[in-house]
Amino acid sequence: MRGQVFKVNIRRPERDIIQKTARIIKKGGLVIFPTETVYGLGCDATNPLAILKIYKIKGRPAGKAFPILVKDFKMLSEYAIFNKEQKNIMVHVKTPTNFVLKAKNLSPLAMQNRTAAFRISMHPWIKRLFRYLDKPLIATSANLSGQKPLSDPRKYHEVFGEKAELIEAVIFYGINRKKKGSRVIDLTHEKPVILRK
Repeated sequence: MRGQVFKVNIRRPERDIIQKTARIIKKGGLVIFPTETVYGLGCDATNPLAILKIYKIKGRPAGKAFPILVKDFKMLSEYAIFNKEQKNIMVHVKTPTNFVLKAKNLSPLAMQNRTAAFRISMHPWIKRLFRYLDKPLIATSANLSGQKPLSDPRKYHEVFGEKAELIEAVIFYGINRKKKGSRVIDLTHEKPVILRK
């Protein structure tokens, strides 16, 4: 199974592939998958060993947190602290946006100063994945830290070299030409602060 590439139809993804992906993540594995913006590299956000693998494979500086995908506001409430005003802001933002909130019940490796950047994913494949996954999902861009996002995840070996063996599955739906990740808005201050447009 390690390093297996699954070509999927986003509109009609195969249930068995989604279930296999969920099992890999539950066991602490890493997966490359589609998101609303660029291809993501992800794992269980509550599993410190899995998160360490992502730090290792990306060459990411220690202490720099990752975006976290959640299923809905119910799941968000299990891992973040937010009020009605903050929820109202999140509900009315239409473009893919990560919101920095005070975090809880996560691995310290997934947080920065006890905060994390959360997004309720609207991507159809991710939404289906959450039918079989009850934990939040790290979703950092599939690339080396500071490099361009991987447009064709089938070429992940070329990017990650020997560390590519840490990736157990790749969900491929086509070449992604997008180069820009999600917006980031910090809601931990009195007024929202845009960290990335």
